[in-house]
Amino acid sequence: MTIRTLGVLVLLGAPAALAYWAGYSEAAHYLGLGAVLALQLSVLARPAAGFFVLLPMVYVAAAITAQSTDGVVALVVAIAAAVGAASSQGLHRGLVALLAAALIGSFEPAAGTDVLRRGASLLAGAAYGFLLAATVLREAHLEASRLPAQLALGYAVLLATVAAAAWFAARLGGFVHPWWLPLLFVATSEPWVSGTARDGVVRVAAAATASLVLVLATDVYDEPFARGLVLFIMLALALSQAARRPAILAVLVAPVLVAASGHAAAHEPPLEFLLEALAAFAPVLALSALGHWLLWTLRSRDSSVAA
Repeated sequence: MTIRTLGVLVLLGAPAALAYWAGYSEAAHYLGLGAVLALQLSVLARPAAGFFVLLPMVYVAAAITAQSTDGVVALVVAIAAAVGAASSQGLHRGLVALLAAALIGSFEPAAGTDVLRRGASLLAGAAYGFLLAATVLREAHLEASRLPAQLALGYAVLLATVAAAAWFAARLGGFVHPWWLPLLFVATSEPWVSGTARDGVVRVAAAATASLVLVLATDVYDEPFARGLVLFIMLALALSQAARRPAILAVLVAPVLVAASGHAAAHEPPLEFLLEALAAFAPVLALSALGHWLLWTLRSRDSSVAA
């Protein structure tokens, strides 16, 4: 890890650490979460960096909607489709941050005043993350390749379908704070494959499984210092390897946000938690693999892919 990477990490975590030491633990959680999400959006989708203001908005919308109705799934599906459509501009990796904010909010129903307070902290953290991206990391450009519009349309439908299936699987799974399940599948998805469709499916499935293992390992830690240390290590790996190995960055998205969210670990036997998570994960993995195979197989047979 270089001195530059260490400096960025210290700057990134400073506001949250100061708020936590001052006794504002909830504000610290959302300050840190907002900073990480805004940094992801700003670095991976530079042209859309100004949309960091939407992070607290979609969080608040999802949290308020989740309190009264399960219609929040429509918001999650719409954002997942937008992530897929953004692949036509190479911005899909960055826009995953908006989906993460909506997913976290959809599993945090609360009264209006509580949601607004959390949203304000999230906005402050997001503004700080945007500022870091615009200054310290202004030379970092990690945008993905642009896809043809027709292929991007098919990819948008695929992500919307997988996100909806994973959201319902997470709700039915019964384990604590399962918002990471839909995020995991969207973050590790690939819109394009250079080799055969079978090889691409294997890579997507392996990335999703690796991300699941890291999420389960991260969620074991309940003590704030331990979660902070795990977060520091994963962020250091992401910052140092993102440019050379984008696949590692995709695998780390869900576990990093699990550590940054401040949610307590699942208070149940580890084996029971693992079995519940696998029961929800396995069918969505099968659906995701089938969807990617169909997308890439149709693409290989024709230059355009109809949704």
